[in-house]
Amino acid sequence: MFKKGLLISLCLFFVALIVDFVWKMNMAVGETTHINRGFIFGTLQDLPASLTLVTLCSMGGLLVFVYVLLITLLSSELLILKAGLGLLAGGVLGNVIDRAIHGGTMDFIPMNLPYLPPIVFNPADAFQWVGALIIAVKLITKEKIIWYPENQRGFALINPKEQIKFAFKFSAISICTCLVLGLFALSYLTLTLQSINITSKSPIIGFALSYLAITLFFAAVSFFSGLLLSQRTAGPLYAFEKYVEDLLSGDERELKLREGDNFKHLEIVAANLREHITKKNN
Repeated sequence: MFKKGLLISLCLFFVALIVDFVWKMNMAVGETTHINRGFIFGTLQDLPASLTLVTLCSMGGLLVFVYVLLITLLSSELLILKAGLGLLAGGVLGNVIDRAIHGGTMDFIPMNLPYLPPIVFNPADAFQWVGALIIAVKLITKEKIIWYPENQRGFALINPKEQIKFAFKFSAISICTCLVLGLFALSYLTLTLQSINITSKSPIIGFALSYLAITLFFAAVSFFSGLLLSQRTAGPLYAFEKYVEDLLSGDERELKLREGDNFKHLEIVAANLREHITKKNN
């Protein structure tokens, strides 16, 4: 069953994405509409368009991946923080899609503040600002839950062999997925260049090297993510093993798993097992 915080965050993510896309489609032509090919508030527009586009799209994709990982791992008590993450990630992806289509973000909402130059932004920017503000507030007010969670495990591996194996598999799936998409993109790029009579191999080589670097970096992130996710499985299995050993030695304690653990049904299994052994001994 979907957890409440996860569901709310994903809903806000898609709401931000859809509202931004529909609004921009309706404002494609307007007096205040212009394409921002730079970064925040139009800065660094002198950079090569290809560098800006590739950098921001790659960072946007990575941020969305990190977003999904965070809302999966964060405590259920951090409902508002997850909502802020949903708005921030939705806004980021909205601008990434905009750049992929137009080569820049479509800005059309003017804002004039005293003593500051005029600013033009878009709905995705607004979602990012609101999301970032919520996150900043919650990082301060919920610091104990975020940075010093009492009901969460540390990063020490519980079952190193199995967890590292899982992380390698998780990373391998990410690499295979990236390579399939990369081959498709490389083939499409090659055919496109050939159709416009560009025979130089430089763009293809540059794309291949950049994509390979991004793939390797993403694989490393996936490996680390696999280790984090494996804690949710290795932890409860280890706890259940220790519980059975203690139960057999006469320690009839209660099994209590941590928040976010997989196999929560083991608590019921442990209770039934303890009850059965208690009746048998009596």
